[in-house]
Amino acid sequence: MFRSLLTAAFVALAVTATAHAQDASFKVATLTDGLEHPWAMALLPDGNLLVSERPGRLQIIDAKSGKARAVGGMPEVRAESEAGALGLALDPDFGKNGRLYLCYSTGWTLQPGNRLSAFTLKDDQLGAEQIVLDDLPGAKWHNGCRVAVSPDGYLFASMGDATSAQRAQDGKARNGKIFRLNRDGSVPADNPFANSPVWSFGHRNPQGLAFRPKDGALWSTEHGPDTQDELNLIVKGGNYGWPLCRGTDSCAELPGYHAAVAEFDHTDTIAISDLIFYRGDAFPDWQGDILFVSLKTGRLYHLDMDGDRVRGTEILIDGDFGRLRDVAEAPDGSLYLATDNGEDQILHLTPR
Repeated sequence: MFRSLLTAAFVALAVTATAHAQDASFKVATLTDGLEHPWAMALLPDGNLLVSERPGRLQIIDAKSGKARAVGGMPEVRAESEAGALGLALDPDFGKNGRLYLCYSTGWTLQPGNRLSAFTLKDDQLGAEQIVLDDLPGAKWHNGCRVAVSPDGYLFASMGDATSAQRAQDGKARNGKIFRLNRDGSVPADNPFANSPVWSFGHRNPQGLAFRPKDGALWSTEHGPDTQDELNLIVKGGNYGWPLCRGTDSCAELPGYHAAVAEFDHTDTIAISDLIFYRGDAFPDWQGDILFVSLKTGRLYHLDMDGDRVRGTEILIDGDFGRLRDVAEAPDGSLYLATDNGEDQILHLTPR
């Protein structure tokens, strides 16, 4: 407890001193520590946090005390390098059915893969696994595996190129794709490619998925190879260019190519991670805008949005806590941030 209080005090002082906002309008405290590579966070109906940890665990974090308790019944997970227990999302009817979706890595080095499955959560225990999408490509790196449910109830998941870049352009391969499914795992009749879960293709490693509240449009953050991390507006059947085209570059030689809305940046990589559209009242100036986090630079970005255009960029946190993997909005409009340094924390960002 003493350690947590000291950490929280130091954290708040660090952000106040180094935040790039004109006048730091927020403070940051440590909600909990002692985690290991948390990857995704989901807000439970009671306001507590459900967190996946890459080594193969699920934890429930009490939003008031910060105490963590483990969830039992996890499947066997291939945990190596960037692979492990990754994307997480709750069913829209979770309060009634306890159903959640988890994307995780399977097999081992000689036969790596990834899988999207559904489970029920009751009394801190996962029920029987229902496989939603199996035999996804896998590798030590570029596993994608971000999961989200759209406002109209479809299940979306991302898949990286699994280090086989050319397959991102191959319609028969599942590398480098974003998938759209019914929540029972069946393929919607109006998907762009007949009898296929593929919604878009030409992706390298999509690390974030979020739906814009005003119209339900899907946006994604995606790792570039060494430069040009991307913010993309995802459209039905869209080709996002990898490995032939990058970032905001024009690419007339690739029919149907959708360039990134923005890149970060043209000379380096920030290792972009998850994003949200901010909805709350705690920070009214951010409403409707994009917030995202980065790994290499350890930043929290605020993108001032004007429709589909980024009007301005503000760095709210710049490396104060090391790598930042995930961002989530609490019911009161405050934010949770997950670090990804190996000895990790969930941070709580609130108005000053």
